[in-house]
Amino acid sequence: MSSTSLPLILLVPGAFGTPAGFEKLLPYLEEAGFITHPGPYPSCNPMDPSTATCQEDIDSLRDNVLLPLLDKQQKDVVILAHSYGGVVAGAAAMNLDKETRKARGQLGGSVIGLVYVAGNITLEGEPLFEAVGGAYPPFIKVGKPSPGLALIEPAMDVLYNDCDPGQAPQLSKYMEPHALKAFETKPTAPARAEKAFDGRRAYVRTLNDCCNPPSLQNLWLEKSKVEWNVVDFHTGHMPFFSQPEALAT
Repeated sequence: MSSTSLPLILLVPGAFGTPAGFEKLLPYLEEAGFITHPGPYPSCNPMDPSTATCQEDIDSLRDNVLLPLLDKQQKDVVILAHSYGGVVAGAAAMNLDKETRKARGQLGGSVIGLVYVAGNITLEGEPLFEAVGGAYPPFIKVGKPSPGLALIEPAMDVLYNDCDPGQAPQLSKYMEPHALKAFETKPTAPARAEKAFDGRRAYVRTLNDCCNPPSLQNLWLEKSKVEWNVVDFHTGHMPFFSQPEALAT
């Protein structure tokens, strides 16, 4: 199938990471004919963490990435969002489905699918901090490397537990401090709740995940009150590192 007839894959990273973390996945998507595009947002290692809200992430992804892809490049887009990226991308895609855009006379492309990889699922107005139980797990090192930021330590044990420990130096380059305020502020309504995405929602459940354990992922899926095509991976939190070829298919 020609790449011109396939949707563009927008890659939205989880917290503490950038789109560069998807680099092992890219060759397999490209081999299948897909064009990809990075989906960064500003709360990852921001200059001023006191202003790095979840809503700022949502607005930035929508205004600076999604809308130019739909309006200027006229691309249909499938969003692949990892972890906290599901909160950001889910809200950023609101009203960007094909039916809504057509009804509003908006030409160009649309968001035609949502794929969450160990994705955080929050309700409208529910901060991620509340969705994980109202307390940070011990591996979130609050105040590191400076106030308002956090790191995940030990990253190999929490994020890459199914990866070769010898890869630790390489994997560490993908990790960045993240603004705590992004986790503690409210997102707007998520697009995944809309009927337009019925049959167009997929969730990759990571069964050996030490960051978002399967029990928590199951809780999020249940409270979403919508149907997902759930695919189980026997991986840790980062299947695009440990099983990129399988994830691409």
